Order: sequence, then structure tokens, then C-alpha cells
Amino acid sequence: MTTDNFILQNWQLQQKVFTDNLIIIRRRPTKDAVHDLRVAVKRMRSYLRLKQKITGENWKEQFAGITLLFKSLGRLRDFDMSITLLRRYGDKEQPRLQLFQNYLNTNRNLTRRWAKEAAIKFEEQELNYFTEQFIASLAAFNKDELAGKTVEAARGNLSKTNQLARHFQKNVHEIRKLLKDVYYWMKICPEEQCNAVIKIKSLDKMLNNLGSWQDHFIFREKLKYFRKKYLPKGNAELEGIKALEEKSALEQDVLLAKAKSLWRDVVQ
Repeated sequence: MTTDNFILQNWQLQQKVFTDNLIIIRRRPTKDAVHDLRVAVKRMRSYLRLKQKITGENWKEQFAGITLLFKSLGRLRDFDMSITLLRRYGDKEQPRLQLFQNYLNTNRNLTRRWAKEAAIKFEEQELNYFTEQFIASLAAFNKDELAGKTVEAARGNLSKTNQLARHFQKNVHEIRKLLKDVYYWMKICPEEQCNAVIKIKSLDKMLNNLGSWQDHFIFREKLKYFRKKYLPKGNAELEGIKALEEKSALEQDVLLAKAKSLWRDVVQ
């Protein structure tokens, strides 16, 4: 019965979040709407990965249109976040990096226009195909069976993460990806099953640190690209850009250390 299908129910919830924010982005891609739609896509994609583990059904080819929209919004989000971090680091000791600021603003305006165009072109009925698949594919399972399958999938990801965590920094991107799925799956799983697998609050804190680490990673990539592409030797902003790269790298190290220490507390 669909009333027992908590995966389908949460898919439909995220589908509504997606559609509501798509309408906003078609008018004006606000920071909040872009963020909320991208999170909805991440959750829906994670539910599809879970369904694949349960039923073996592939989904990526049919998801291609949503992926294109997601990437378009991601380019805008990266420039928004870099502008936020630049402001956060700005103080009396940090020289004003006007050229870099202009570079970020120009590209944010450009990617905002692309995001709006991508949202207008997107045909939201693509999502209905997956809703039908969730109904058909998981109809044979009751709530307890789905919960058991979800826990089994989560434990598989945790086992992989435990191996990768031996070289945490080298594998941080893959670790974050695996644990995001665990987090999304456990958040929709009945609480008693979830509590037997992980400490959800510790995982939430860990993922927040890894998310901030990722934001700084992108910020440093933009700093490095701008420095190499646009700043000749002797430019007044060169030393300020290099100093900001170093400051951001130090913050990344702190965030990674926090995430690594929290990992020990995530698994029961």
C-alpha cells in the first residue's frame, strides 16, 4: 500500500518543493529558491539511488533533464557562495579585492540569467515518470520491509565510508557523497530503525562541516583561477588573493579535522 511507502511519500514531498521553487526561479532566481530546489534534487536523487539498491532499476538516463537544470543552478550557487565567503573574510586587515569582486559579480549575473532560462525550458512533467516508478516498483513491500532494505543500504554505505576514512582527506568527496545518502535515507526511515544505525545529530554536524569544507574548496578554485587567468605579476591585488587562498586553506583544514573527529561518533 502507498500509505506504507515512506520513500514514495518523501519523494512526492520533495517533488512539491522542487515545483514550488521552480516557479520562483522562472521569475527571479533568488538565493533561497535556488538552494531549496537543489536540496530537493539531491534528496530525490538519493531516493532514486535507494530504490535502485532495492529493485536494481536504473534511473540516471531518465534523470538527465533534471541533472542539467541542477548543474545550471549549481554554477549560480557557486558564485553566490563565493561572494558570501569573500564578504565574510573582508575586514580592515584584508585589502579590498575589487577586481575579484567584479569578476564574481559579473559571473553571478551571467549564471543567474542562464539559470532562469534553464528553469523556463525545463518540463516538470519529467518528474511524474519517477513517481509512477516509485509506486509500481515498491508496491510489493510493506513498511517494515522497506525500512529493513533502507537500513541495509545505509549500513553498506557506512561500511564503505569506514574503509575510505583511513585516508580521510584523499577520499573526502566520496565520503561526503556516501554519508549524504545515509543521512537522507535515515531521515525518512522510521525512527527506531534509524537510531539503531547512526547518531543522526552527529552525522548532521559532520555533514555541515563537510559542506563548509566544500564551499571553501570551490572558493579557493575560483581564487586560483582568477589569479592565474586575470592577474599579471605586480598587480596590486595579487598578494591579497594569495593571502586569501592561504586563509581559506587553513579554514578547510579546521573544518576537515572537525568532520573527521565527528565520524568516530556517528556510528553506534
